Order: sequence, then structure tokens, then C-alpha cells
Amino acid sequence: MLSETDILQAVRQHIAERGEASKVGLPVSGEITWHSLLEGTVVRCMETRTEDERIHRGRLDLSGRPQYDRLRRHPLAPPQDLSVATTHKLVQRGSVKEESCPCGNGKVTCSRCQGRGDLPCAATTSCSDCRGIDACLRCDGTGHRIRKAPEEHRQAADERATCKQCGAAEAACATCRGRGHAMCSTCRGGGTRECPNCDGAGTEPHKRCAGTGHTVTWTEGIINRQPRTEKIKWPESGLPYVARQHAREYGDWRKTFLTHKDSVPDGLEADFKALLKPRLKPRDGEIAREADVRYLPLARVVVPEHRHRVYYVYPGPTSLQVFILPSPQRTWQIAATVLGALAVLYLLSRLLS
Repeated sequence: MLSETDILQAVRQHIAERGEASKVGLPVSGEITWHSLLEGTVVRCMETRTEDERIHRGRLDLSGRPQYDRLRRHPLAPPQDLSVATTHKLVQRGSVKEESCPCGNGKVTCSRCQGRGDLPCAATTSCSDCRGIDACLRCDGTGHRIRKAPEEHRQAADERATCKQCGAAEAACATCRGRGHAMCSTCRGGGTRECPNCDGAGTEPHKRCAGTGHTVTWTEGIINRQPRTEKIKWPESGLPYVARQHAREYGDWRKTFLTHKDSVPDGLEADFKALLKPRLKPRDGEIAREADVRYLPLARVVVPEHRHRVYYVYPGPTSLQVFILPSPQRTWQIAATVLGALAVLYLLSRLLS
């Protein structure tokens, strides 16, 4: 564990190496604030167990599926890779029932045609052109000439044909020839059409067995395992980003990898233990856990000789690393100076324009 003496000595050595000892002097004391940096991930395997009543339409061999008696107590080995989601489907022992469907052969009477195989259909339909209204300008489709001559307001723009009903020339609709209707294209005038539901058979597949005449029912147990990854970053705020990045790159981090079977090592620093233990607490539904974390102690130092600086000190691979940032007050002074200069330049540009 770093001591305050080690921290101040590292700051003094850094000032001396920068050639600033003659200007600002070497500090003999300082205000030290400790930060414990903790980073890493915790991967948890979260398990849920559910049961469902299942039905299969037709024959099904379930002998190859694992069986269970009580799903909550069914043993299942922890996963080898916690980051991979898995689903295990099991069959409750004694729940499988293979039955012949009451329908017999998988067919039931067609619900639409009631077993007839056909449906009523209109033998004729209205003419698509005259709609039966202007079938013939002399007989109106009756076959009897009830008019002496076509009325001018009923004359059509298209060419008229000879009426097949009354024989009047140039009086009938060219499409239906005076009949006012056409034969139904579906039933060809027969008055019935094939039932589209059963294709004329009068029967349709039974919905319960899907036409197989057989069903298999069972109780299915599902064990679902999903990974949940938690990112660890401590402290979440309060430390300048550039200082943390510098520590990430040059710090000598203490690393550890723990599973749900491992306890926190006794050799870890007390601060590290205090941060790590609550993050390793089991969650509801958790069956396995892996934690890959690292830890670095970092000291924030402000010395009386130059309070416009903040020194950040942390262990490096071979020696203590020192990183300097302007103090918050210094940062505000620099910002105010820059804003003042920009304001002056703006006013000058306005005066010269």
C-alpha cells in the first residue's frame, strides 16, 4: 500500500526532473486525497424454469428427451461458457399421453357446406355492360316489343346489336344481345359450385389433430439460461477523464478473476475488498458468475507551493507515475482569459467593419 511519504517523494522527484525545483521549490507537505479505481466486468448466468402443457398433432417420439420429476429440483450442470444463452427442454416423467383423436380418421364434416360438397350459386349474373337496364331498347329483355322505336335519350354511344329476344335490329346490348344477363362463370349455369373449403369432398381436416387422427400431449419443462453482463467503473464521477485515461494506459493494475465458487482473496487491499464484495453479491436467479476486474490506487495531491496544479500519483510497472493537470481555479482563470480575448477581438472586428 502506498504511503503519503511515497506520494510526496514521487511529486518532489517529478518536479526535480522537470527542472522546476529552483523556481517553485520542493514541497515538504501536501493535501492528499485517495481514490480507489475499480474496473472490469461481471458476467452472471441467470436461470428461469417454467412448465407448459404441450400438444403435438400426429405421432411424436419423446423418448430421447431428458425427463424430470420436479422441475425446481432437477439437477443441471453449470454452463461451460457463461456468455452463451441456452435453453433446455425436458419432459415431466409420466406426463406423455398418446391418444387417437375422437374424429377417427382425422376428417370431420365440412363446416361450410355441411358435408354436401357444393354450395348454392346464381346460374346467371347481370350483364357487365348494360346491367340489365338497357338490354334492348325495344323489348327491355322481355322478348316482346313493347316500344315502337328506341327513345332518343336511351340511345347508346356504342354500336347496338340485333336482339336475340325480340329480333329488333340495332336495339340490343352488344354484350348480352338483349338478354340482360350472362351465364355465371363459376357454375356455368348449373346453380351450384364446389365448396372451396373441402374441394367438394364434404369433409375437412380435424383442427385438433390436424387431420392426423392422433395427438400427443405432455408437460414440458423449460430451463432457460441467459447471460447478464455488468460493467464496473468506480468511481463513476469525480475524477477527470484525462487522469483516468492516463492511469488506464500507464498504471500497474492489480488484476483478479473470480468465479461464483471463489471468495475474495485475503491478500487484496482493504479498499479493493470493500469495493468488490457488494458487486459480487449473488442476484435472484443467478446460478453462476465470473468476475474479471482490476484495481489501482490513485492519489490526488495539491501542494502549497503551487496550488494552480493538481498532481495525480499511481503505481506504474517500475515506479510511481505522476500526471499533472491544472487546478479547477486555474482552469477557470484560463477559460476567463480566453473568453476575454475573444470578446476583445469581437469588439475590434465590429469597430473596423
